[in-house]
Amino acid sequence: MNQIISIGTSHHVAPIEFREKLAFSEAQLTESLQHLRESYQIHEAVILSTCNRVEVYAVANAVRTADAAAKMLIEFLSHYHYIGVEPLKKWTYLHHNLETIQHLFRVTASLDSMVVGESQILGQVKAAFGASREAGGAGTVLNRLFTKAFSVGKRIRSETTIATGAVSISYAAVELAKKIFNTLEGKTVAIIGAGEMSELTAKHLVSNGVSNVIVANRTYERAVKVAEKFNGTPVAYDSDLGFLIDADIVITSTNAPDYLIKRQPLVNIMRKRRHRYMFLIDIAVPRDIEPDVSKIDHAFLYNIDDLEAVVASNLKDRQQEATRAEQIVVEEAKRFYDQLQIFQVNPTIKALHQQFREIADTELQACFYKATLSDQQEAAVASMTQAIVKKLLHHPMQNLRCAVNDGNADHGQYVQALQELFALDVNDKETSNQ
Repeated sequence: MNQIISIGTSHHVAPIEFREKLAFSEAQLTESLQHLRESYQIHEAVILSTCNRVEVYAVANAVRTADAAAKMLIEFLSHYHYIGVEPLKKWTYLHHNLETIQHLFRVTASLDSMVVGESQILGQVKAAFGASREAGGAGTVLNRLFTKAFSVGKRIRSETTIATGAVSISYAAVELAKKIFNTLEGKTVAIIGAGEMSELTAKHLVSNGVSNVIVANRTYERAVKVAEKFNGTPVAYDSDLGFLIDADIVITSTNAPDYLIKRQPLVNIMRKRRHRYMFLIDIAVPRDIEPDVSKIDHAFLYNIDDLEAVVASNLKDRQQEATRAEQIVVEEAKRFYDQLQIFQVNPTIKALHQQFREIADTELQACFYKATLSDQQEAAVASMTQAIVKKLLHHPMQNLRCAVNDGNADHGQYVQALQELFALDVNDKETSNQ
């Protein structure tokens, strides 16, 4: 039986300093998926990389144990990101089979998000799955798994009110800004990058009184497009940070591999501003703002992890709905896992039946060639032969299906033994046609 495994890290278990080292940019996804499949013998894979989590979902060959497959994923992340194995073991979590399914359902339903009930994660998971399909990384098993995950997420949103009243990261950023400034009236916000999160944060700030918006981007045309949404001022990004001279609030959310706001250039800007307060929100992973910026007088730097405390209190009001949603996840995950086991066993059963029928047919034809039988006699012998085949296979196949339905951990070994003993030709193509 194929192993469904996942390895990941998130805001629950690791600080941003580690998560940003493990992050995959959009440009890296195709190449990394191909590398994972070709060099580590992983059949299928999907990589999910967001500001709060990095996770790899994979399907490994049945001949490997779950632990062996997990070890391969750890080696992949270690080699790809040049991270030691020990830090990976410390700051990541591993899930196998049913645990992986349940975890993905929780993630897609936003039950594992920093903001429980938020809607952005569903789009991020869909985008990750789409990228994997385009790269040839998602096959039969992950196609079924992720499609079901989207369905479960939709069910939870329709049957519970988990998303009602859910605050967002952008809301949390505004609340923090209010603590720094007595009022946001007349303040100027600078957006670096054109990500959805930074735009949402700017939108909340504007609705709370911010009057001027500056949009900086390395691509000026993109800056113009975003600035139009807020009647703002577009500027080309400059590492000297001259465009921040009038900014009271700075929001960054890019995919840049290096810091866009470094300590010394900002020190120079703060001097020219005569040390007026500046509130910086770094939503990017990897981070856009050098951590030492927090040491500059009158500069208040917050990253994605700093916003967690604001949103945590909001969950208390929706805890009952979250509990109901968790029950749905457990229920749906168990049902899907049971169906998947049967789905993966069926090709072996089909192949064994076909092999026995072909042997019986071959021997029947040899018998008919040697003996002189009437049409009625041939039909009777053929019927008897097929009945024998069915009875010979009935109890073994029934026991195999019962092992699957009962959750017997040995059923995978039974399937593998049948395939090896009878030299059955069971492949992914046959499975995908089920």
